[in-house]
Amino acid sequence: MGIFLNWMRRLLCCCGVVTVLVVADTALADEGRFYVGGAATVEWLDASYGKIVENRPPSPQGSRVFRDEGSADKTGYGFGFLAGYRLPLNERGLFYLGGEVDVTLHDGTARGRLDGAGTSPGRNQLGESWPDSWSFSKDMSYGLTLRLGVRPEFLQVWEHDASVYVLAGVRQVKTRFKIGFHGCLEPTSCPTPAQFTSGTQSHKLSFNAWTTGFGLEKMIGPHAALQGEVRYTGYPNKNWTSFDLDGIRVPVDVDNEEVNLLLKMVWYF
Repeated sequence: MGIFLNWMRRLLCCCGVVTVLVVADTALADEGRFYVGGAATVEWLDASYGKIVENRPPSPQGSRVFRDEGSADKTGYGFGFLAGYRLPLNERGLFYLGGEVDVTLHDGTARGRLDGAGTSPGRNQLGESWPDSWSFSKDMSYGLTLRLGVRPEFLQVWEHDASVYVLAGVRQVKTRFKIGFHGCLEPTSCPTPAQFTSGTQSHKLSFNAWTTGFGLEKMIGPHAALQGEVRYTGYPNKNWTSFDLDGIRVPVDVDNEEVNLLLKMVWYF
């Protein structure tokens, strides 16, 4: 929650600076419009998980190194709230610049399983890369988006004003990553099922992601508009050491990307 508040303070500071600059230009400020709204999104998430098992004495695997990775796709959903400001860049309003902050809740989990890597039949002896099950899910995200729009003449055949725009922004994404494992932790082999150990690891990960895309807006009245957007969101890699004991070290890596389709309803003041 502390990280969330810090980021919101930063976003509000940015919005405050933009507002001061806008107010300073009285001619344009009179034509600018604040807006609020809601959004529904469909998300196609592509998540990947990889790990390396590095052995050194006294590991029973000697100095062997085992690598394994896998990926999983999932269609998820989200609902959010937003607020922004739209500023015309010329007297006719043909071009405009906009800034927007939003908070979105997400639902959907990508699930996968590693094949495992090793020399034993089950690839789950001590020092091997076990065939873990894993999952990646998004909980919440919030971000700042800037857009540059234009109202081309060919779109004005519609009943009301319509425009197209390109967008770019940054997002803070709260996620959960879980690993389920089943393998042998004994220095010698585990010949019977009762000797194997099962368990789970759970990690809460925060990503500073970036997003780009384009959209279309259609006014449906003097104050209301529908917006449709297509966005691509890229995540930086997250890596950490999952296990490090008795000559066995296991660094892991999580990487994700997604495409979002958003439908938004906004109200201008």
